[in-house]
Amino acid sequence: MNHLPRQLRLAVLLLLLLNLSYYLWSEDLLRGAGLGPAVQTEPQRLARQIQPDAVQLRKPEAVMPESAGSAPSASTAGPPGECLEAGPFDQPQSAVLKRAAMAALPASAWALVPKMMPARWIVYIGQYSSAITIENKRAELAALKISVQPLINPELELGLSLGHFKTRAAATAALEALKKRGLRKAIVVQEQPELPGTVLRVRLSNGIERAQLSGLTAALAGKEWLPCR
Repeated sequence: MNHLPRQLRLAVLLLLLLNLSYYLWSEDLLRGAGLGPAVQTEPQRLARQIQPDAVQLRKPEAVMPESAGSAPSASTAGPPGECLEAGPFDQPQSAVLKRAAMAALPASAWALVPKMMPARWIVYIGQYSSAITIENKRAELAALKISVQPLINPELELGLSLGHFKTRAAATAALEALKKRGLRKAIVVQEQPELPGTVLRVRLSNGIERAQLSGLTAALAGKEWLPCR
């Protein structure tokens, strides 16, 4: 530096002094002398700051409007209207019933639901060799005031059914009661084993009413409408 002109040495010293003064001022080391940068104390800036500890993550359904939350969702709301069912029906009867329902009811209002048909037991007389013998037997039963019911199993023709029952025990009890009224030569027979079948279910709504079910009466084969189970 001894080789520099005097004026240049003064400029360098002045620049170093200014840099040192700025460093002391910016680091707030001259606050004791009343010098230093202005302190930011505006409270409105703190009010606008985001507080990370107050931020909460919420699920989408938790921020839905109250009006939307009060209505049931599509997955939980059941279809309107009363549910009725009839059956069970065997496979041939189900085919007839399906055609009748397709013609009389909207497709969305009915369904054929699988359900096992229970076994059936009967008090049975037979088998006889001719239709004449059957008619004579009917007359004898009428004299004893014993009613005859239609046979479902064609293998039991020529014979007569004196009652249908869901269990062998119930059929046996009925047979004993008939014997006390003078019945002879009757036995208990399983007319039908447990078989796969269907139940017809119908949902009544604004689009379908009970009156429309009358179109299915013939296909129901004597089965009645009951509340769905």
